[in-house]
Amino acid sequence: MGTSEKQTKHNNLYGIAKLVLFLTSYLPLFILIAFKQICNNAQFLCWCGISQATVGTFFIKFGLSVLLIIISMLSLVGCKLLFFNLQKNVKNGDNVTIIKISNRNGDSIGYIATYIIPFIFQGFNTVYEVFALLFLLFIIYRIYINSSLLLVNPVINFKYSIFEIEYEEQNGKRKSGMIIMRNANIEEGSIVKIYSIGFKLFFADRHRETT
Repeated sequence: MGTSEKQTKHNNLYGIAKLVLFLTSYLPLFILIAFKQICNNAQFLCWCGISQATVGTFFIKFGLSVLLIIISMLSLVGCKLLFFNLQKNVKNGDNVTIIKISNRNGDSIGYIATYIIPFIFQGFNTVYEVFALLFLLFIIYRIYINSSLLLVNPVINFKYSIFEIEYEEQNGKRKSGMIIMRNANIEEGSIVKIYSIGFKLFFADRHRETT
């Protein structure tokens, strides 16, 4: 078995990396939920000293918002580190020639409509409503990490593009998969370097000739 074949089978993202991608994909929803909760409970934003009652009220009225803000900040930092490492690791990937290519950036619109918008109109003032949100997010997360949704991310897609490709390896074998890369101007016949991050999922970069 060749080295390039081993790479495409075993270079998968770890659980924490998949979690970071999932959380950043829900960043727009987290911001909207926090904004909605803060606006709905704005009358409680007054200093009344520190006591068991005031701390309890703050936790009930703004606990979810604080949690989502912290998660959002941590996920953004984690995402930046993840793509920084992928940009370095892609140098160890395989050069392939693109035979067919299809832009899949439009999938982010479907992702927003299906997985984000339905939550916007939900209330978050009771324990049940918060539990229902977290439970559904967990179910979606389990589906997300084992599918091509891993590359569908409304936040990341501001900077990176998604393509479905058929490509030819250096040994002449033809395969297919999905890639995410910064350059949006890729055509058939282009040579790119791909680095596996999941089953038929790759981080890609333009091939650069070395001198």
